[in-house]
Amino acid sequence: MMAANLNLVMHATQVVARCLSEGRGPAHVMASMPALRGEPADVRAQVVRCSMAVIAGRRRLRHVLGEQRPVDALERARAYVMLVLIEAGEHVPPDGRDLPSLQVMRERVAAIVDSAERFAVEHSIPDWLLPHFEQAFGEQRRSVLRALAEPAPRTLRANRLRVAGRDELVERLAAEGVDAVAARYAPDAVHVIGTADVFQTHAYREGCFEQQDEASQLAILATAPPPAGKVLDLCCGSGGKTLALASLLGNRGALLATDVHEARVREMRGRLARAGVDNVQPLHLDGSPQAEETLEQFARRADRILIDAPCSGTGSWRRRQEARWKIDANGLSELQETQAMLLRRAVAWLKPGARLVYATCSLLPAENQSQVESLREQHPDLEPVRLAEILGRKVAEPITDPTGTWLSLRPDQQGCDGFFLIALRRRG
Repeated sequence: MMAANLNLVMHATQVVARCLSEGRGPAHVMASMPALRGEPADVRAQVVRCSMAVIAGRRRLRHVLGEQRPVDALERARAYVMLVLIEAGEHVPPDGRDLPSLQVMRERVAAIVDSAERFAVEHSIPDWLLPHFEQAFGEQRRSVLRALAEPAPRTLRANRLRVAGRDELVERLAAEGVDAVAARYAPDAVHVIGTADVFQTHAYREGCFEQQDEASQLAILATAPPPAGKVLDLCCGSGGKTLALASLLGNRGALLATDVHEARVREMRGRLARAGVDNVQPLHLDGSPQAEETLEQFARRADRILIDAPCSGTGSWRRRQEARWKIDANGLSELQETQAMLLRRAVAWLKPGARLVYATCSLLPAENQSQVESLREQHPDLEPVRLAEILGRKVAEPITDPTGTWLSLRPDQQGCDGFFLIALRRRG
């Protein structure tokens, strides 16, 4: 075995052990591991990819190990890492030769009698989630789940407040030894080729780009704020979509970006400064009367209210594989209640002619179409604005449902995160 592979097994074992015990993703764990910071970018990328594969396939790996599953957490993590290497056709250290071969692994999964359990183990998802994927995709669920287990592309958004467009960004990155190519759907999106650390570039420090999946970029295009309009980003998080909206508006108009998590709002402030954004007002929703008054006054004048709602995150598993194990049926019900509450609040503020834009990175109808149907039953004055009208039929056709009404993205079809978005307009 090559030394690089031995280092991979060693580092990935340590990362996986901590991920499984702490419930965090590899990137967060690795940030607190000094030994890994000194490794080359390609080694760190391999460690992330291997660790993500383990977290994604944890149920399947646990099943195929059976009684061979070590009791010690570090030894168990090492066994998982080597099984992932075996699945990938890679060589493993001598102590991995007693592990099941790829053929034996497949046979052990195939031997599961119950077909639903066998499918869930094969694709490493919780049993309770399987009916949701069946409802959403039917016979295509296998294709979707396979895509969700694959690594996500590294996608950047050219910040038009700093560069003329993605062509200039590609040139700037190439000058620093980073290869990137234009993405297929979003006009400002580029995919990074290779493992170069883009966050060590002058282009990053000068705010020329943000890392953002193509699905999220398309969501901003679908939000379509009017020139110099007023936009409320109700669940802004650390500001990814807020920054994209500011870029789309060319720093004109006004954006109010709110979130209940103070740390995320604080992080967004730093990102706004680096990106050259000056039309955004960040607001921590701390429950105070002042914050609520600021929110309501702006919302009632807003042209767009964007709800990028808290959700199960099933569409973004490729980036956060740990998310598939962090939620259960009760957790999904709580998320649905939160989504419905946010929609009710936004509708109460929505002025005639303005649009409520509801989005999730979920693939589950219970969080998407069902929420919209319920809302429209309660508020018949809301009408969907077809994305074919907003983006044009040619642009909308490959990224929307067959009617051209809502954004409908899947990793196995468009290659980006799974995503849902619909724009609802209050009739004047």
